[in-house]
Amino acid sequence: MIRRSARTALATAACGAVLAGGLAACGTVQQLNAADKVSKAFETFGNGKSFSAKLSVDATPAQIQTFGAATGEEIDKDSAAALAAVSLSIAFSADKPLKDIQPTKDAGSGNGAAPAADPSVSASYTLTGKGGAPLVELRQVGGKAYARGDLAGFAQLVGEDAAEVEGLAEGLPAALGNALKGQWVSFDSKALEGTGGTGGTGGAGGAASPAPTLDPKAAESLNASLKGILTRDLSFEDKGKQDGKDRITVTAPARKLTDDLLKAVEPLAKDIPNLGKLPKSAPAKVPDRPLALDVYLDGGALSAVTFDLAQLEEKAGTGTPLPLRIAFGHDTPAVQAPAGATELAAEDINGLVGELAAGGGAGGAGGAGAPAAPLTDAQVKELTRDGAMNEEQVRLYNSLGLGYQDIKDLADLKS
Repeated sequence: MIRRSARTALATAACGAVLAGGLAACGTVQQLNAADKVSKAFETFGNGKSFSAKLSVDATPAQIQTFGAATGEEIDKDSAAALAAVSLSIAFSADKPLKDIQPTKDAGSGNGAAPAADPSVSASYTLTGKGGAPLVELRQVGGKAYARGDLAGFAQLVGEDAAEVEGLAEGLPAALGNALKGQWVSFDSKALEGTGGTGGTGGAGGAASPAPTLDPKAAESLNASLKGILTRDLSFEDKGKQDGKDRITVTAPARKLTDDLLKAVEPLAKDIPNLGKLPKSAPAKVPDRPLALDVYLDGGALSAVTFDLAQLEEKAGTGTPLPLRIAFGHDTPAVQAPAGATELAAEDINGLVGELAAGGGAGGAGGAGAPAAPLTDAQVKELTRDGAMNEEQVRLYNSLGLGYQDIKDLADLKS
């Protein structure tokens, strides 16, 4: 329940943030002071050359356990402590304003390109635990990727014996084993593109599928539709100062907002992969009531966004809040390549994935070092149905030794 609520809350918070960003061009809303503040905060977001965000649950272990009890889900002490301690941070930096970054022509994989697909953009992703210690850290600088993890620290976070999991690194190539003990490794992500595949358009062994493009008129129409949705569905209330920050509450009827957004993007379904898989109306799990998120501004700049997960649970009472918080940073230090990273060959990565697949059980490789059974067209269609993965990704995983069930489990984690 906690995980399902978190995924829904993330989507809600992100949607609210993106929509609020379009307010600057909406004359009707600009007349409202609270909306005007939020509009300007999001409008200036891309003016800087760097950006960071940190996602965390803003609650104590005791509050998390209380929330679980109120919603009928028992959360043990260790799990509550882990959830309260963990956070996910991302950062981007470039030598020009982020709003001027354009996806590179060869960066698409059928789902569009993230900002970090541009080699001029450096990126960092960090999962931290107690005391801010990094558990998993990924960076991309100058077209090269860097990674490291702390397997023992992760075990301790979830209440497991660190000594028991350290053995998992044994038998791996030295660089990979050390990477699980906190040492940096580096590799060229493009080296993985030629690992082969089982065929098919845009398959792993062929050229990457081009990023989808949107007709300018269609984009203009979508922009106009979103502005209309903002005017009709979102309301803003200035709550004054809280801890020295301006607090503005943005409220929207969840089901109506979802329906309106789906209708706005429906005309584009034929042009963008996976959009055609979107439902025609809001899923039943979307609450038929208003939901609110709080936006905090510091000197006019976006400081944080919070969303109370209790809004998604009818059983949660007023005394059991569980806020999800996204804290934002501006003009943060540029992402740097770590010193002393060990170069990792593509065959080492492929070997690791193959070994993991070999121990994956039914549908996997079926034995140590053995290749996975090639996917049928029907299996590929099933695995890409929900949009968590595209065909190119599915066939790449299959070529690296993952079977149908392994890839399905991986897709379920992403969805």
